[in-house]
Amino acid sequence: MTELTKTLELKLVEPNANKRRKLCETREVYQQALHHAFDAGCTTQTEANDIVVNYDLSGYAKNALKKYVPQLTTTYNAGDLHDDHPVRFTNEGLRFDHKPENAIEWYVKIPHHEDYHLWLPAQPNPDQRDWLEALNAGDATMGEGRLFERDGTWYLHVTATRDVEDGSEVSAEERTPIGVDIGEASLVTVCHRDGHGSPTDPELWADEGKTVRRLRKTYFTATRRLQTRGSERISESFGDDLWKRIDEVFHRVTREVVEYAESVEDPVLVLEDLTYIRESMDYGEYMNRRLHGWGFAKLHAQIRYKAVEKGIPVETVNPRNTSKECHACGEVGYRPKQATFTCTNDACWMGEYQADVNGAVNIADRYLSGESCSREHENDDDSAEDGACLAAPQDSQADATTQETLGPYAS
Repeated sequence: MTELTKTLELKLVEPNANKRRKLCETREVYQQALHHAFDAGCTTQTEANDIVVNYDLSGYAKNALKKYVPQLTTTYNAGDLHDDHPVRFTNEGLRFDHKPENAIEWYVKIPHHEDYHLWLPAQPNPDQRDWLEALNAGDATMGEGRLFERDGTWYLHVTATRDVEDGSEVSAEERTPIGVDIGEASLVTVCHRDGHGSPTDPELWADEGKTVRRLRKTYFTATRRLQTRGSERISESFGDDLWKRIDEVFHRVTREVVEYAESVEDPVLVLEDLTYIRESMDYGEYMNRRLHGWGFAKLHAQIRYKAVEKGIPVETVNPRNTSKECHACGEVGYRPKQATFTCTNDACWMGEYQADVNGAVNIADRYLSGESCSREHENDDDSAEDGACLAAPQDSQADATTQETLGPYAS
């Protein structure tokens, strides 16, 4: 096992005037406390505590300062301080909330002062979704957080640590690609080719697809009725319960996908590139709501981080026509039913095939053809969209006076 630590980058999304003012207040008071303790030459946490305890900051920021100031004076031998040090928080000061049903999926709790914190929408680095998902699920350990502003935009950096298995030295060409098709009928379908090139051992999570469809339909129908009646609080609580149940299904299925990969020699899991999927989704308002909110990004992230923990590589490919092409001859066919693919090539031996398995094999073949890609996300927007109303966590009072740091600090 190898322990990996990464700094996760999140951009806070357009705080309103009130929240922006509170963020500025937190930064200003933090800078005052930092400079005061530094100018006093504090070399121990006790000395720093005697100073920072008098400032109107959350306990999480004070605890971070008590550790940071002695490092500056004794370890780094800093001669002076600049004026824009990031605001540091201990690991218990921050909390994430995932709302996959919303246009902006992620929210972060930022401590303001002793008994008050702010909930803010946040946009993660698209390449770090798997790490954030692992952190949110408790499969990675949170370290210190740093809040700062650059060119009018607020950012939060959080360190995360997790153990991963050491990967094998097998080259990419020697690996067995396993196509992973995520859909609405079958939640996930996986399949790979055997040594003779024939599709083998497909596995479909169709019942789980039905369960999630039912829960999502219940969510949209019930919350709409509750909101019409003015029962916003009941609506939010009801929705949280349903999405928790959906999340449990997602975690179980993605764990079983990785277990399937472990049963294959030298596997590589092949997923469809989400950026291309989002660009091609335009099936009208109703279907767009269903597909955008279906959970592609969440399933991708969970598969990725769970595969990394097992030392299994993950690649992405362009999904263009993976559900329309015949895996046997490459001819574009059609789907007379949701679960059936029909090849239009009279010379092809296949005729009809299970549609999701056909798609999974095509995804795996894209890797074999060298089409695996790691596309740049130019607009930094990789959040799943949904037609549901925005249900964000609300700012609230919080007791942050006696919190203890559990994880490592990043210097």
